[in-house]
Amino acid sequence: MNQERILLQDHHNKTIQLQPTKVIFYLQGKLIEAYDDHNDVYYLIFYKNRFLNAVKAIKLRLHSYIAEAFKNGILFETPHPIINSLISSNQTYKAVRFPQLIKKLEKHYHPHERAYILTFFESFIPKKLLFKEITSVFYEYRRNGQMFFAYRILRILIDFAPNHSLVKQLGNDLTFNKFSVLYSQKTEEIFQKDPIFAEKTLYFSKENEHSFKKLMMIYEKESRWLDLVAILIDKITASPTNIEYYSLKDLLAQHLSEQDGVYILERLASQLSTFIPLQKDLFDFNVKRMKINEVLKMMSYYDFKLNREQASLLGIYLKQIDANDLILEPDSLKSLLNFILPLDSEQVEKYLNQSATHLLRTLDPTHVKSWLETFKENYPALKIYEKIERLEYLYKNLDQMQTLGELFFEFKQWENAIECFSWEMELKPTDSKPLHWLSKSYRELGMDNEADVYKELCMNVQKHA
Repeated sequence: MNQERILLQDHHNKTIQLQPTKVIFYLQGKLIEAYDDHNDVYYLIFYKNRFLNAVKAIKLRLHSYIAEAFKNGILFETPHPIINSLISSNQTYKAVRFPQLIKKLEKHYHPHERAYILTFFESFIPKKLLFKEITSVFYEYRRNGQMFFAYRILRILIDFAPNHSLVKQLGNDLTFNKFSVLYSQKTEEIFQKDPIFAEKTLYFSKENEHSFKKLMMIYEKESRWLDLVAILIDKITASPTNIEYYSLKDLLAQHLSEQDGVYILERLASQLSTFIPLQKDLFDFNVKRMKINEVLKMMSYYDFKLNREQASLLGIYLKQIDANDLILEPDSLKSLLNFILPLDSEQVEKYLNQSATHLLRTLDPTHVKSWLETFKENYPALKIYEKIERLEYLYKNLDQMQTLGELFFEFKQWENAIECFSWEMELKPTDSKPLHWLSKSYRELGMDNEADVYKELCMNVQKHA
């Protein structure tokens, strides 16, 4: 799949094209790493699914939000449908300076979310400015006597600047002691009152089944299906279960095209070769998409079987496809036909004729004859056997080049046919027949100039006959 480029308008209203390289899901944030044409790196920062800002990265501060995201987040390399689902190819994203960012946050977010979102930008905005902005929210709550709300901001400051003297002082303030005790207990009441704290707590304990389910409930309640997809992929990669896998499948079916959904499952399957439910679904998808080589490979590796409907579907495909467009090893083709022929016995001649045509591209007539022997016991009275035996005889004796060429022509082996007719033309320069067939053979190869030349030569020979 192709990864869409991102259009970014910088502070000078210049439009820059960015090529994404990865996306990271971490807590409520999402980060897209992207490069411009000069190989400079940018980060597009999202809160939940809403774009916040784009910043050009010089360096990442140790223990900053982005550094922690790389360490503890869920990362997807490009190309990936998740990135195309997060960004819009029709949108130009705008980078804004700190004052404009503050106004944007005030317009769209609750003060607690604003304070938390500011911590995302520690690597790009002076920490002093961020700290001042967050503490101003804290003091406003405290002045208004909203001590629990103030403590919620303090929890953000403790994570953001734990060694700051003011944060240490406020953390030891007995006024907040009762709230500190409640937070340490991680009760459902606290989770309801402080969703930022709740999500962080559950995220870092998501290996626990109870925490994982509660985290999923948060994402479902907030319609954050991308986050659901990310944590399900993360969980399934570490320890696949049917429950999580089928939940992921349902989400992909609801929100993505089948092609994108299969792409994600294929990437997942490359890490989970022993997880049979996923491999079986990919097997079914490969049958549906007529990826015959993949189907046969999986049948061999996993001992999967085609059901009647699937075998019939592949049979219809084989009948419709041109033999020259078929790409199958002889043994693979034989395995496939052993499933298809019993379901469509009236068309055996057609299947085997097409198969012989396909195989003659890479095998000589003797090997094709040997390959067909397998089917003689069940399907004895077929003309294809006589044709191949005749072809083999002429191929070995080379005394009837015209007839051999016509047989090669019938099996769509145009180059071999041309070789035979050219030989015949040299032996019989006054005979128009090889010239006629040379014209036909070149026409089949799409070489119209050569075809016209031999057609004219043929007409000239016939005139003087």
